[in-house]
Order: sequence, then C-alpha cells, then structure tokens
Amino acid sequence: MKDDIEAVRDNLFRIVDRVAERTKGLHIRFGIVSYRDHPPQDRTYVTRVFDFTDKIKAVHREISDLSPSEGGDVPEAVADGLYDARTKLSWQKDSYKALLLIGDAPPHGRNYNMLADDYFPEGCPDGHDPRSEVQTLKRLYGNTMFIFVCGCNPLVEQSFRSIADSVEGGRYYSLTEAHQLPEAILGILEDMGELIEADRRVLAYYISHDAVFDIGEAATELGLELRAIKTSLSRLIELEHIPSWPSGRPLTQSQTGLTVELGNVPSSLVPGKSFPFKIKIRNPSLAHVGIRVVATLITSQGVSEMMNEPHEISPRADETITIPLTPMSDERGKASLRVEVLCGSKTAAVRTYQTMVI
Repeated sequence: MKDDIEAVRDNLFRIVDRVAERTKGLHIRFGIVSYRDHPPQDRTYVTRVFDFTDKIKAVHREISDLSPSEGGDVPEAVADGLYDARTKLSWQKDSYKALLLIGDAPPHGRNYNMLADDYFPEGCPDGHDPRSEVQTLKRLYGNTMFIFVCGCNPLVEQSFRSIADSVEGGRYYSLTEAHQLPEAILGILEDMGELIEADRRVLAYYISHDAVFDIGEAATELGLELRAIKTSLSRLIELEHIPSWPSGRPLTQSQTGLTVELGNVPSSLVPGKSFPFKIKIRNPSLAHVGIRVVATLITSQGVSEMMNEPHEISPRADETITIPLTPMSDERGKASLRVEVLCGSKTAAVRTYQTMVI
C-alpha cells in the first residue's frame, strides 16, 4: 500500500481543511490503527495504535511513518486492526464517529478468502472476526457510528464488501488507483459534514417547536426523507442533544374526516339527577382519534362545569357514545347548557341548549 499511504499523506491537510469548512464549530479528531500480520508471517508488529488527536501535524507524521508489510502470506490481520480500533481508541459517546477500513489484502480465514497461502485458514489466531467487530461497534454506538470500507484492489472486494454489508448503513468503495483514495476519504467525510448539517437543522426545528410536532410534517418542511429525519432524531438522542422523541401533534378534524353530531337535552333538568347525552361520531380514517367532551351549565348564579373528559375513537368507527351529564345547581329557572367536542385544540362540534332547572 505504499502508493496509497503516500497519496493520503500528500493530501491529508487538504482533506482536513475541506472537512473543517463543512463542519464549522465542531471539534474534529483523527486516530489511526495500522495493522500487519501475526508471526511468523510478520515479526515487526501485528497492530500499532495512534489514539485520537486534534493535532493534525501529528497525524500527518504518523501517516508518513507508515510502511506496508513486505513478507509473509497475502492475508493480513484485518480482524486485529478492527478489534484494536474498537477497544483501544478513545471513542466518545456524545460524538459523531466514523471508522474507515482501508486495505489491499483480505482477512485471514476461509470465510474471507480462498487463497492457498493463507497461514491461518481458520481465521485470526486470536479469535477476532472482522464482521463481528464492526457489528459490535454499531451496536455500542448506534446511529452515531458510521462504517466505511475501501478496498484498494479487486483481491479484497468480496471480503471487504462483506464487512461493510454486515452493518446497517455500511458502505464499500472499490478503488484501483492510489490517487482515488484521498478523494474517496474526502467524499466520505464531506458526506458526514452534510449529515451533521442536516442534524443541526432538525435540532433547530425541534427546539423552535418545543419538541411538539408531526415528524412527517417536519420532514416536508425541512426537505428531508421521513427515514432520514427519524434517523436524525435517533442520533440526536444518542448524542444527548435532545431528551426524547417529539410529541406528535394530534391529527386535525380535516385530516381524519371526523364528523360529530350532538344529541338532545331535556327541556327540564333536575339538580343532582343524571341524564344521558348522546353523541354520534363517524371516523372514516385509519387513525385512532382523540376527542374531548366539555359540558357547561350556565344559570343566573354563574357557570359550572358538568363534564370534561377525553374519549378515543377507533379507526373506521361509526358509533354513538352516551355520556351521563349531571346538573349541580340549586338555582331554579332558565338555564343554558353548552356542549363542545374538541379534536386536538380545535372545535369539532358545539351547541348551546336552552333548558330549565326545576
């Protein structure tokens, strides 16, 4: 990988500058795990870990010091590199995380290659597995962990692609020339910059709506796919930028096609004696609809609430609900009874009845 390493080294500062432009205000760190092979195939080192740092010149020096392994069989300790990336790098929970696997040789084991010169045909001698490692990373960090795999020649395409495909959202890049690698890395990181910017917009929308909005409506207003905004909200929760999913706005009467027909009130009411009040409701939609029934008695003494309770109307419902109303007034004479049915914060039906308290 000598040419590939040199290509990244020569373009690293350009890559960092371009990414920084797309992610203003964020703290960016880079770490490196280089891997070779197990003895006796390679006696220099199996892996070497350079932990995360924001000192780009130090990263540049580390890349400049890298050199490919010269001896042994074709497969390399890919599994060990991924294992150390998972266990020895100081990943932060409240950060966006990207793991980029780059290589020109497949992992050990018949699950990853059919080469005759594989010294470890049963796989990594330490028991690590590349697909298991990236799956564990994804399980640990959820939607804040992004897995990218670059195969630098056709020899690794099948094995490296299987690693990328083993996790949701994993992406594989097939490269044949060294000069393609810096552009691939730049593209990957710039794509993450766009994703972070989308998360910022979703966060601003969440805050401006006090965490109460319909996700589908938000997706339309923000110009995002519904799946993208749901993933963004999950990511913002994992990053601890928001405490929970938004509370959805209730569906409106016009959205559900809800119709409400209010029943009759007796011409005279007896204090303390309940009477049945019927409400006929039709809900043609496929959604459960919440309503609230409020009944108020108005006499010369003032206003008293007789009823204020919620009801849930099933999908495709055409039903009549009966509510017991009990007047609690000692004032005899003319009275008004106002009944209102609310769907969300909007009035679905309202009627005022003239009656008597006797």
